[in-house]
Amino acid sequence: MIQRTYDYDVLIAGAGPGGTHTALRLAKRGYRVAIFDKRTFPRKKPCGEFMSPECLPLLDEIGLKETVLDHGASRVSGMRLHGFGQAARGNYTRIGELRLPSGFGVALRREVLDTLTVEAAKAHENIDVFEGWSVSGPTFDEAGRVHGLRLRDPQHGAREFRSRFVIGADGLRSRVAQGMGWSSADPKLDRWAAVARFRGVERQAEAEVHFLDGAYFAAAPIDDGLFTINLVVNRGAIPGGAANLPRFFDEHVQAAPVLAQRLAGATLEGKIEVCGPLATRTTRRTAPGVALVGDACGFVDPLTGEGLFFAMRGAALLAEAVHMALENPQHEARALRGYERARRREFGPRYAMARLLQKGIRSPRVIESVLRSFSRRPGLTNLIVAWTGDYVQPIDLLRPSVWRSALRRRELIQADA
Repeated sequence: MIQRTYDYDVLIAGAGPGGTHTALRLAKRGYRVAIFDKRTFPRKKPCGEFMSPECLPLLDEIGLKETVLDHGASRVSGMRLHGFGQAARGNYTRIGELRLPSGFGVALRREVLDTLTVEAAKAHENIDVFEGWSVSGPTFDEAGRVHGLRLRDPQHGAREFRSRFVIGADGLRSRVAQGMGWSSADPKLDRWAAVARFRGVERQAEAEVHFLDGAYFAAAPIDDGLFTINLVVNRGAIPGGAANLPRFFDEHVQAAPVLAQRLAGATLEGKIEVCGPLATRTTRRTAPGVALVGDACGFVDPLTGEGLFFAMRGAALLAEAVHMALENPQHEARALRGYERARRREFGPRYAMARLLQKGIRSPRVIESVLRSFSRRPGLTNLIVAWTGDYVQPIDLLRPSVWRSALRRRELIQADA
């Protein structure tokens, strides 16, 4: 028999950054929150494991910035771009009068980052965290409003919790989004990632992108002396069977000479994991009583390394909207429209640019030309890196003064920098 409880203001499916950050922000305002996740923590999650400079103020707002830094997060000062005989480097630096939140991003193992936020949630008196609980989907009242979640308790089976509001923060294959009929695959961006960590790679301050024909590597130094690498390829390029994966990965490394040199003498830590598809889309993000955040809203593969920023910033936007909706229920529709508008304003241009980049990286000639231009104009590279670092807003790219400031920088950078 399904048991019912009614004592939460907000139920959240998913205990990743989107879910936990939203919960911590709402709990700070006094709301009772429950978070459910099918996994138990710590748990490893394939990820680029990089947080842009703009993530640091967001971590600070929920009291986790110093905790993250104290747990060995590697500081990342910019990005190095390589491909087809060209190279460029961009730093996180001030562009004209634009605000610079910090001079670095950070990289940290996801099992460490996620455990830190889950533990912070568990420590808050207004949050209950249910690990090992699977979300089946949303429940609805007689009027069609979402008013809870169907769940599976690992000890007692089917359960149903009710609340004033429900949040889907349960990732690429969100059960909340599916239950609302909002989620589908994006066949135009059917990409997969092979994710590995190496030990013994010489440390450098920047993250790296290495472009290949039809694929790319995104890499960064993380904590515990490790180096994390994501190889992103089309689905059809991945061989069948786990036994073929190491050879497939190594063949691509050898096709990226700078990366191959970096990995010479390094040892693989653990096994190579595959995740994907890395492209889903949603037709909506909100309805009465429910909203999505993070990857549940739709995901594009991580060339620009902004996934964690999308989750953290989305959590800040959603928490404000949910607070408005719960404080004044008659204003819920307006609050949720505000969340949708804020997402479109902040993330819409970034999603559009990511899709444009995906088209561009399919052409080696385009990549070679762009990297050659970047290598000759370091200030331009700094601007692009600042944009992917999330402290230059898309609208800033329309300001002539920003471009003048970037293009005034003429430092020479060697091709192998």
